[in-house]
Amino acid sequence: MAAANAGRIDYTQPGPIDDSVLTQQATHRSEAIWNGRDPGSITCRSRSSEFSKQPPMVDDRVRNIITTVGLEGLLWVPGREIDNGLITALVERWRPETHTFHMPHGEVTITLQDVEVLLGLPVDGDAISGSTQKTWVNVCRDFLGFQLVTQNNHKQLDGQRILINRLLEEVANPLPPDAEEDQLHKYARCYILPLLGDTIFMDKSGDRVHLMWVQQLENLHNPRRYSWGSACLAWLYRELCRASEDTSQIGGCLLLLQYWAWARFPYLCPTVERGPPVGAYGPSVRGPLSLKWLWVPNKKNRPAHIFRDRYREQLASMLPDQVVWQPYEAHFDDLPPWCVAGRAVWTATVPLVCFHLVEKHTPDRVVRQFGMIQEIPRAVNTDRVLHGIDLRGKIGVNWMQKHAAHILEWGYRFDRRCEAVLGDMPPEHEYHDWFKRVTRRFIDRPGAVVTLLIEGYVRLLRRHPVGTEDHNDITEVLTAVQAMTRVQPPIPEAPIEEAAMPTGPSTSTAPAGCQSRPPVATPQLLPTPDPCASTPHASASPTIPSSIPHPSPTVTIPSPNPHSAPTATIPSPSPHPAPTPTIPSPTHHPSPCPTIPPPTPLPCSGSDVRPPTPQSFLQLSPIPSFDLGTPPDMQQEPPSHSSFSTPSSAIDPPHVQAEQPVGLPTAAEGRPKRISKAPPCGTGGHKHGHNVGPKASDEGHARPPPHYTRRRKIQKRYLKA
Repeated sequence: MAAANAGRIDYTQPGPIDDSVLTQQATHRSEAIWNGRDPGSITCRSRSSEFSKQPPMVDDRVRNIITTVGLEGLLWVPGREIDNGLITALVERWRPETHTFHMPHGEVTITLQDVEVLLGLPVDGDAISGSTQKTWVNVCRDFLGFQLVTQNNHKQLDGQRILINRLLEEVANPLPPDAEEDQLHKYARCYILPLLGDTIFMDKSGDRVHLMWVQQLENLHNPRRYSWGSACLAWLYRELCRASEDTSQIGGCLLLLQYWAWARFPYLCPTVERGPPVGAYGPSVRGPLSLKWLWVPNKKNRPAHIFRDRYREQLASMLPDQVVWQPYEAHFDDLPPWCVAGRAVWTATVPLVCFHLVEKHTPDRVVRQFGMIQEIPRAVNTDRVLHGIDLRGKIGVNWMQKHAAHILEWGYRFDRRCEAVLGDMPPEHEYHDWFKRVTRRFIDRPGAVVTLLIEGYVRLLRRHPVGTEDHNDITEVLTAVQAMTRVQPPIPEAPIEEAAMPTGPSTSTAPAGCQSRPPVATPQLLPTPDPCASTPHASASPTIPSSIPHPSPTVTIPSPNPHSAPTATIPSPSPHPAPTPTIPSPTHHPSPCPTIPPPTPLPCSGSDVRPPTPQSFLQLSPIPSFDLGTPPDMQQEPPSHSSFSTPSSAIDPPHVQAEQPVGLPTAAEGRPKRISKAPPCGTGGHKHGHNVGPKASDEGHARPPPHYTRRRKIQKRYLKA
């Protein structure tokens, strides 16, 4: 017996069993979490308040320049709050050794394809690089049109980083109609720099932007074609690598990361319950695919650590059919040409260069995202020396010379494209066994306990014949566990009569027939087929599990497709789900892209409809806050018939008011009501019914002011007389 167990692999350990890939596990964030030293949630740097309050750029001359330099997509990407809990849970699975996320069913990552499709940034072009051997005060004078007295003048310029607010002061007033070309170009640079620092090159300062990007904006008359998308991805890779160790903050284009997660794992995306009426904003327009999630509600006042644990649990219990490997296929024909222009370099295994940053792009490890069969990838060296290079102390460095070899390799990007066999991933492929040995299986101990118990039940299930009492009991337990781990959509509310319109597709991940608020629909980019029609993880009738050599920590109801998933399957007790439907894979329900209304009737050159800017979205329609569901120990009062404890997000209608409880005394007529919080004494608070006595009345109202009481006493004495 001991000899039989000698060569047996112990899968109860968090991993990796084979440390040839994850060589930096000792310093990784997941190691501290497993050992009880959880560093907590990461603070995500979001958009600066200065730029978010900036009115949208409506000058066609400036917008044409932004389009010419390849940054048109940034005018379309909807801004929103960053979900700190989701970002933290993803960082815990990011591996700096491979530049990929290690998920339960394989590696996934953000590629050049995601950047171009979601943000509309060009990925094919010259590398973003240059020199920091500049006198930045002179750069401000020559290219931005204003003079700084000294570098320490009100700390407007700190090294090479300038305050975003200082740049916005230059574009606060409209550009004169008869402005010369030089004045126009300086005006445009003062707007483009904050746009870059507020979206794709966000650092931890939150209110500054690097002046080194001016070198790519020097010639606006005939600008070169730069790969802004690869620079954006390099910046995000570096921030993820740093945050995966022991950093409390993270910058970079976190909007890209959040939209990427919603596209690849739709069950993590909050449900859209309220959108504008169909056709309320005119014809549809074409833009980056991130517009698809325009009407996903923003979160407000959510405890980051609570939702971090929830996201951590949902990622650990991920089912194979909850991963959408190719979410963009059905949308390619409907996207503008500049969102798919770099298709030829999407799979290039090359270094991504951005001044001092050099980060490896590793699509060969995630070829399933391009419809290919994933083989065991070759070893990759992300170079810890390159990871250690930053701008601190690098006052005068010519990065084009220092990283000349990497820039040259980027130039051969068309020859570095990875190739693999097209097709579905077979469940018995050797990749699954290999990945299980080299990955970090568990992040925290509670998740490991649940996973190991499920795996044990699956092994017991195979030892009992189908139809026996033991087999049925185990099946019921596993089915119940599966149902509890599924994200449940909120029950639709009553339709709004005044907004009665024909129902259209929604970006909600709820199944068809369970759409919320039928009178309104989420705006569409263009009606498209199911983006996941070709995914191999279709869900169909339940089947009896068989001996599968690659069990998974999770349990799923399989499809008849022999290549559905490399996991153990269980039969469902009924071919019909529970009354509350679960959110299925996007294979069944299309998630069309939303239509964005034009924020202004002014025409834009080359288009009949002006694309919205990040600052204009909140003016279209109020987007209420949402809640992913508060745990029972966090609830302050018992839920009503319309509340839910499921992980899906729910929106509280702002117009709903609390009803008067039955049996309680109503407010007395004629008595002054406290309609607002009274200010402190001495500030006129008694005019609002300020409570001057030691105790309020029994009805919950404040005592009347003294002069009112004295007058009532005089009236009573007069009536008695």
